[in-house]
Amino acid sequence: MRFRVAGVMLVLVLALALPATAGAFTSVPAFRASLQRRINNFRAEYGRGPIHLNLRLERSAQAHSGDMAEHHDFSHTGSAGASWVARIRYWGYRGSWIGENLAVGNVTARTVMAMWKASPPHRANLLNGHFAAVGIGAAPGTYSGRPATYVTSDFGG
Repeated sequence: MRFRVAGVMLVLVLALALPATAGAFTSVPAFRASLQRRINNFRAEYGRGPIHLNLRLERSAQAHSGDMAEHHDFSHTGSAGASWVARIRYWGYRGSWIGENLAVGNVTARTVMAMWKASPPHRANLLNGHFAAVGIGAAPGTYSGRPATYVTSDFGG
């Protein structure tokens, strides 16, 4: 099987300058649902089909968001040195196409989407017609000494 990687290698997305109330993190399930809805609305604007939640991608994304929050680190590489590709495969996703978007800061699903839409590599992942599945992870923590939410979206197709 031929394998394609459509990843964003590290585009630092910070929203630390937003007012403290802008990123009022409620819960992982609420954040996940809101971000997935926004991704699908954006894809629909461009004639792309919806992406559906995939449990394996969700586990990969949540594990990575938690790892970044625990170690106060923002990177596609995990704290133990594993690449994002290795992590997605570790959690059992075997699709031919994979990609990953990250965000960190005082963010909401709305601000994450605004930043990703403005970034060409992130936007490319959002609109990739090969992607039919997504896993979304979010974890509260601190980044650069400020409250932050670490967000990971792992895409597959």
